[in-house]
Amino acid sequence: MPIVDTPLLIVNADDYGWNAPTTDATLAAFAAGRVSSATALMFMGDSERAVELALGAGLPLGLHVNLTDPFDAADVPREVRDRQMRAIRDFGAPATVKRSRRWSYDPRLADSTAAAIADQLDRFRALTGGEPTHFDGHNHVHLCPNVATALPDGVKVRTALGIRNRGRRGAVLRARQRLTLGDRLTTRNFLNITALHPDFVEGGPTALLGQAAASSVEVMAHPGFGHELTMVMADDWAKWTSGLRIGSYRDLA
Repeated sequence: MPIVDTPLLIVNADDYGWNAPTTDATLAAFAAGRVSSATALMFMGDSERAVELALGAGLPLGLHVNLTDPFDAADVPREVRDRQMRAIRDFGAPATVKRSRRWSYDPRLADSTAAAIADQLDRFRALTGGEPTHFDGHNHVHLCPNVATALPDGVKVRTALGIRNRGRRGAVLRARQRLTLGDRLTTRNFLNITALHPDFVEGGPTALLGQAAASSVEVMAHPGFGHELTMVMADDWAKWTSGLRIGSYRDLA
């Protein structure tokens, strides 16, 4: 599990392509320089338009692996939809990943999980003409052992480790990550943007975001959620990230 310590702040927009409002909010945040990357959902209502717009705007795209929500695009092949419903039975409850799946590997799920991921990766390649900048997961499903081990070798993947993961919990998460992510590259630290609200951070958000001056940090944002879009578009956000090198997983090298 190589950790890349390149000084870099990646502000990634999740759920890209879920629906038109999410797509449009993400593109607006990218145009304003507030997010630097996105991970796209496949086979969703706005997936095709979202990818076309991202390619035109130069928005770096990764794959947001979804094994917990049904596909809602109109033209999903029946066999693809059936594999997704099987994955939802295995990993979803339905909106949160089953606790047992986060920690245990079940060899009986290996083939079906790999097939469901392959459907989404093949669709991503068909729409973009290229490879994802990185992988993460809807409801963090990519951190389940069955899912992580089914991802392509040597790719870049969102970490499970936040700046605040210390003590026993941090040790357990690091052990799980070493076992599941293998040779996949990742950042040193990870944060949810909601954890950066000034009311919740001693010393203010710059105390955490400043970690990107010395190492790699990914901040997860959901522009499709109104409160997160408001936060990332605020003048304070530009102030907090001023002076930091901001980029995407393409720059993590």
